Amino acid sequence: MAWVVASSAAISALALALPLDSWARVASLSAVLFASVRGLQLCSGRGVPALLHVGIDRRLAATARDGRTHEGSILDASYVGTRVTTIVWRPDDARWYVPARTILILPDTLSGDDFRQLRVLLRYGRPPIDNVASGVDAG
Repeated sequence: MAWVVASSAAISALALALPLDSWARVASLSAVLFASVRGLQLCSGRGVPALLHVGIDRRLAATARDGRTHEGSILDASYVGTRVTTIVWRPDDARWYVPARTILILPDTLSGDDFRQLRVLLRYGRPPIDNVASGVDAG
């Protein structure tokens, strides 16, 4: 949250220091304000996941602080590292225009064993393979 506030303040100061017309200055400050409020909501809002269930089939159930649970699929854009892990996922009920959601997981947010299990699930878990008919009649 401190990073969002500090970067918003720096960008606002830059917008005020530039030789812009008043309408451009108001527009840029409005955009910075909108982006910073949205960033703070994503960092500390009621919709921030408080509980995650990750399956070997790359399915995720995220329960937010407000008690709502969203299920979805983990996307291949997720990153698994020793210091940082990001889960990129798309809720099942998301529309086509809704961007994928991301969850940042640092090593100190979980115990060592839980962080290791999560990294293994994300790295080696695979979505289930659909049974595709081969065109040969089995009967």
